[in-house]
Amino acid sequence: MKVVALDYGEKRIGVAVAQTEVGVALPATVLPNDIERVVAWLRESGAERVVVGMPIHLWGAKSERAEQVERFIDALRTRLRVPIEIVDERFSTQEAERRLLTMEVRREKRKQVVDAVAAAILLETYLMRLRNESD
Repeated sequence: MKVVALDYGEKRIGVAVAQTEVGVALPATVLPNDIERVVAWLRESGAERVVVGMPIHLWGAKSERAEQVERFIDALRTRLRVPIEIVDERFSTQEAERRLLTMEVRREKRKQVVDAVAAAILLETYLMRLRNESD
Protein backbone atom coordinates (compact mmCIF):
# COMPACT_ATOMS: atom_id res chain seq x y z
CA MET A 1 0.00 0.00 0.00
CA LYS A 2 1.28 3.49 -0.82
CA VAL A 3 1.34 5.75 2.24
CA VAL A 4 2.06 9.47 2.11
CA ALA A 5 3.02 11.51 5.17
CA LEU A 6 2.46 15.25 5.49
CA ASP A 7 4.36 17.55 7.84
CA TYR A 8 2.06 20.58 8.13
CA GLY A 9 3.54 24.04 8.32
CA GLU A 10 1.97 27.47 8.01
CA LYS A 11 3.77 28.13 4.70
CA ARG A 12 4.96 24.72 3.53
CA ILE A 13 3.96 21.10 3.80
CA GLY A 14 6.65 18.45 3.75
CA VAL A 15 5.77 15.24 1.92
CA ALA A 16 7.22 11.73 2.21
CA VAL A 17 6.19 8.44 0.62
CA ALA A 18 6.50 4.74 1.39
CA GLN A 19 5.23 1.40 0.17
CA THR A 20 4.23 -0.60 3.24
CA GLU A 21 5.57 -3.79 1.61
CA VAL A 22 9.06 -2.25 1.48
CA GLY A 23 8.76 -0.24 4.69
CA VAL A 24 11.17 2.54 3.74
CA ALA A 25 10.06 6.17 4.07
CA LEU A 26 11.56 8.60 1.57
CA PRO A 27 11.31 12.39 1.48
CA ALA A 28 9.38 13.35 -1.67
CA THR A 29 8.79 17.08 -1.95
CA VAL A 30 7.76 20.27 -0.21
CA LEU A 31 4.46 21.83 -1.28
CA PRO A 32 3.02 25.25 -0.56
CA ASN A 33 0.34 25.24 2.13
CA ASP A 34 -2.52 25.22 -0.38
CA ILE A 35 -5.13 22.52 0.21
CA GLU A 36 -6.01 22.19 -3.48
CA ARG A 37 -2.37 21.68 -4.51
CA VAL A 38 -1.84 19.18 -1.72
CA VAL A 39 -4.96 17.22 -2.68
CA ALA A 40 -3.95 17.26 -6.36
CA TRP A 41 -0.49 15.94 -5.46
CA LEU A 42 -1.97 13.20 -3.28
CA ARG A 43 -4.35 12.10 -6.03
CA GLU A 44 -1.62 12.12 -8.68
CA SER A 45 0.70 10.14 -6.40
CA GLY A 46 -1.83 7.35 -5.94
CA ALA A 47 -1.80 7.67 -2.16
CA GLU A 48 -3.85 4.92 -0.53
CA ARG A 49 -3.41 6.28 3.00
CA VAL A 50 -2.30 9.67 4.37
CA VAL A 51 -0.46 10.25 7.63
CA VAL A 52 -0.46 13.75 9.13
CA GLY A 53 1.76 14.91 11.98
CA MET A 54 -0.02 16.39 15.00
CA PRO A 55 1.90 18.99 17.00
CA ILE A 56 1.92 17.90 20.62
CA HIS A 57 3.71 19.46 23.59
CA LEU A 58 6.28 17.49 25.58
CA TRP A 59 3.73 16.90 28.34
CA GLY A 60 1.23 15.39 25.87
CA ALA A 61 -1.20 18.26 25.33
CA LYS A 62 -1.95 19.46 21.81
CA SER A 63 -0.04 22.57 20.81
CA GLU A 64 -1.60 25.87 19.72
CA ARG A 65 -1.01 24.90 16.09
CA ALA A 66 -3.00 21.68 16.55
CA GLU A 67 -6.27 23.45 15.68
CA GLN A 68 -4.81 24.49 12.30
CA VAL A 69 -3.70 20.91 11.67
CA GLU A 70 -7.14 19.58 12.64
CA ARG A 71 -8.81 21.99 10.16
CA PHE A 72 -6.32 20.85 7.51
CA ILE A 73 -7.15 17.19 8.22
CA ASP A 74 -10.90 17.95 8.02
CA ALA A 75 -10.33 19.64 4.65
CA LEU A 76 -8.41 16.58 3.42
CA ARG A 77 -11.16 14.24 4.59
CA THR A 78 -13.82 16.16 2.66
CA ARG A 79 -11.74 16.02 -0.54
CA LEU A 80 -10.15 12.56 -0.38
CA ARG A 81 -11.58 9.09 -0.03
CA VAL A 82 -8.55 7.49 1.65
CA PRO A 83 -7.91 6.77 5.32
CA ILE A 84 -6.12 9.58 7.16
CA GLU A 85 -4.06 8.72 10.23
CA ILE A 86 -2.55 11.06 12.82
CA VAL A 87 0.98 10.66 14.21
CA ASP A 88 2.63 12.53 17.08
CA GLU A 89 5.18 14.83 15.45
CA ARG A 90 7.20 15.73 18.54
CA PHE A 91 10.85 16.31 17.64
CA SER A 92 10.40 15.40 13.95
CA THR A 93 11.74 18.73 12.67
CA GLN A 94 14.60 18.75 15.17
CA GLU A 95 15.49 15.19 14.16
CA ALA A 96 15.32 16.16 10.48
CA GLU A 97 17.70 19.08 11.13
CA ARG A 98 20.05 16.78 13.04
CA ARG A 99 20.11 14.23 10.20
CA LEU A 100 20.76 16.90 7.60
CA LEU A 101 23.57 18.40 9.69
CA THR A 102 25.12 14.95 10.13
CA MET A 103 25.07 14.59 6.34
CA GLU A 104 26.70 18.03 6.10
CA VAL A 105 23.91 19.45 3.96
CA ARG A 106 24.45 23.16 3.43
CA ARG A 107 22.16 25.62 5.17
CA GLU A 108 20.33 26.81 2.03
CA LYS A 109 19.60 23.23 0.98
CA ARG A 110 18.54 22.25 4.52
CA LYS A 111 15.87 24.97 4.47
CA GLN A 112 14.52 23.55 1.22
CA VAL A 113 14.30 19.91 2.31
CA VAL A 114 13.87 19.87 6.10
CA ASP A 115 10.06 19.65 5.89
CA ALA A 116 10.20 16.63 3.55
CA VAL A 117 12.75 14.93 5.81
CA ALA A 118 10.50 15.64 8.83
CA ALA A 119 7.61 14.03 6.91
CA ALA A 120 9.80 10.97 6.29
CA ILE A 121 10.44 10.75 10.05
CA LEU A 122 6.67 10.88 10.68
CA LEU A 123 6.23 8.11 8.15
CA GLU A 124 8.96 6.02 9.80
CA THR A 125 7.06 6.35 13.09
CA TYR A 126 3.84 5.26 11.42
CA LEU A 127 5.49 2.28 9.69
CA MET A 128 7.02 1.14 13.01
CA ARG A 129 3.57 1.36 14.59
CA LEU A 130 2.13 -0.83 11.82
CA ARG A 131 4.90 -3.41 12.29
CA ASN A 132 4.33 -3.50 16.06
CA GLU A 133 0.58 -3.96 15.60
CA SER A 134 1.11 -6.90 13.25
CA ASP A 135 3.51 -8.71 15.62
